[in-house]
Amino acid sequence: YHEQEAYASFRMLLEAPKRDAQELLAERFPIPRYIDCDQGGSQARFLLSKVNPSTTHSTSAGGAGGYGYGQPQQQGQAIPTDDVSLQVFMDVLKKLTVTGAV
Repeated sequence: YHEQEAYASFRMLLEAPKRDAQELLAERFPIPRYIDCDQGGSQARFLLSKVNPSTTHSTSAGGAGGYGYGQPQQQGQAIPTDDVSLQVFMDVLKKLTVTGAV
C-alpha cells in the first residue's frame, strides 16, 4: 500500500523511523552501524544475533547444551549467532569463579 499515491501518509509514517535513525546517527561518534532489514530477511540476522537467542546451534532440541535444570524446554526459532546466550555466559562466569582461573 505504501507505494500507492493514495497512501502517501502511510508511506511517510513508515519512513519516519528511518529519518529519526539518520538524525541520531549524525549526532553519534563513532558512528554506529545502521542496518535496515525486513523481518525474515537475510539482514535480520544482525538484529537477532544481538538478542539473547533461545535456540542456537549448540542448544537445539536434543543437543548437549539444553540448560533446563529440570524444567521442560521451550522450543524457539533457531537463531544463527556469533554471540553466546546469557545462560552460557553465566555458566562460564560460574566456572571461572569456582576454579579461580583468569
